[in-house]
Amino acid sequence: MAFSESPSRVPSASIDANNEREYNLRLRHPERSAVYERFADASAGLRGKEASFVELRYGPSPNSVIDFFPAHASGSAPLFVFIHGGYWRALNRRIFSFLARPWLDRGVHVALPGYELAPAVRVRDIADQVRGAMQWLVRNAVNLRIDPGRIVVSGHSAGAQLGALALADTTDWLAAAFVGISGVYELEPVLSTTINLDVRLDAVEAHELSPRWRHADAKPRYLCAVGGAETNGFLRQSRDYDLALRSQGCDAVLLEVPGRTHFDILDDMADGDALLFRSAYSLLSPRTERTP
Repeated sequence: MAFSESPSRVPSASIDANNEREYNLRLRHPERSAVYERFADASAGLRGKEASFVELRYGPSPNSVIDFFPAHASGSAPLFVFIHGGYWRALNRRIFSFLARPWLDRGVHVALPGYELAPAVRVRDIADQVRGAMQWLVRNAVNLRIDPGRIVVSGHSAGAQLGALALADTTDWLAAAFVGISGVYELEPVLSTTINLDVRLDAVEAHELSPRWRHADAKPRYLCAVGGAETNGFLRQSRDYDLALRSQGCDAVLLEVPGRTHFDILDDMADGDALLFRSAYSLLSPRTERTP
């Protein structure tokens, strides 16, 4: 399956060179296209093998669709929700179906919500869409055989920001856990990068949509994972968010995965034997049984 990205726009004079190095990963990781092609091929293969796979529409816009993989279990089962990244301007849910395999093997439903992309919509609109997808899943929990008390919300990169916001803003449902992978939890640094030429954040939006500055619900458990080979900017993002969570009394763990980059860290979420997956899966167990 061919993978392509829209080109970045011409930089402006307001670009901060350090932030551009830390956050514009298209420049730092030319191998990312090959990684995403590998992910997309594995994902297509999984969808082809899972006869019960279904697309569920949660809203009116073209990408308001959830790819849903029902667990092969009798009765209600836990749910793992994965929100894709791409700096709010690229990628799609279909690339990441491959992450469902180890969860399905353990009797957990998997949902991958889609959303519209910048610059056609703003980040606030995308956050609203993701929140709407979560609300739709909870409203339809009985029909989908989802145990609403055992939902793990996860996201990668910008998807981690969207997932964290969905948890922070909820009043009608409660996640059991959040798994943020290489997340962008403080959006202010993005303002002075070429990324923002597409995303069009302003200073007020960047602050309001940053999970690091939001009140966090202390009931869910939190796992903040980041690759040990990532930029200092992304390492700092996860470390600072972990500290912010724990300062609010949350049960939070920081996991730095040795040798992994911003992209291939997702291989460890698809590997049932990897520490990252085992740590994420353990969040469905009683707190005394959690993988360190």
